[in-house]
Amino acid sequence: MLKRSLGIIVLLMTCVSMLAQENANIYGVNYFKPKAGQREAYLSGLKDHTKKHHSKGIMRVRTYSVVSGEKSGWIVRVSGPLTWEEVDKFQEDTRSKAHMEHAAKYVQPYIEERIGTMYWRPVEDLHFNPSTSEKPSKMTRVQFTHLNPGMSGEYYELRRRYNEALEKTNSDASFGMGHLVHGGERHAIYATFRGMDSWADMNPTGPSLSSRFNQVHGNDAWGRFLKQISKVVKKSHDEMRIYMEEYSTR
Repeated sequence: MLKRSLGIIVLLMTCVSMLAQENANIYGVNYFKPKAGQREAYLSGLKDHTKKHHSKGIMRVRTYSVVSGEKSGWIVRVSGPLTWEEVDKFQEDTRSKAHMEHAAKYVQPYIEERIGTMYWRPVEDLHFNPSTSEKPSKMTRVQFTHLNPGMSGEYYELRRRYNEALEKTNSDASFGMGHLVHGGERHAIYATFRGMDSWADMNPTGPSLSSRFNQVHGNDAWGRFLKQISKVVKKSHDEMRIYMEEYSTR
């Protein structure tokens, strides 16, 4: 009886541990705009700051340079995946005396503007052939979609049909979907993340999306889709990010 009880306890502890690991799906995102003429000084300080305070455990980060879109020239820092409990620990570390003093001396003097932290969560049901590599891609195209109020359900269904058209026509597309859960506009914001090796990957391959959609969902389905999406989406925009390995620790 004792052995059986111990076995149940061990099983429950294992399940709790697995659940905690599954919940590590929060990503913190910050944008930084270097002051005019101070980009190199900012990057120099950022490199040293990353080495001293973002090289271990949950503090590790990925750093990107935005090279297109309205934030071209900005720097993006991404932490995670984290649990919400680890977000507490991450914030506690960034507020430590040593961390704050180093940032105040070597990083903050060269920053004109900061946006964030924003917290994102993957929407795995809407991924399509996502990369399974733990290594970052050289480039990431991020396409943001801002929804009108109360349209999350409709958007989810439209994206599901979008992915269905890709799957049933054997598309080689690959992207992940994320949802902003805190730190942004009141209404829903989603984004697709497409890893790329070069700008040449922007060239379309295979049949057009409209022909794929009509093939799977019927004649004129693409036109109906565009009408529906115009009612659901408030605005959209995109940007290209270049991974900066020497300023990253994951």
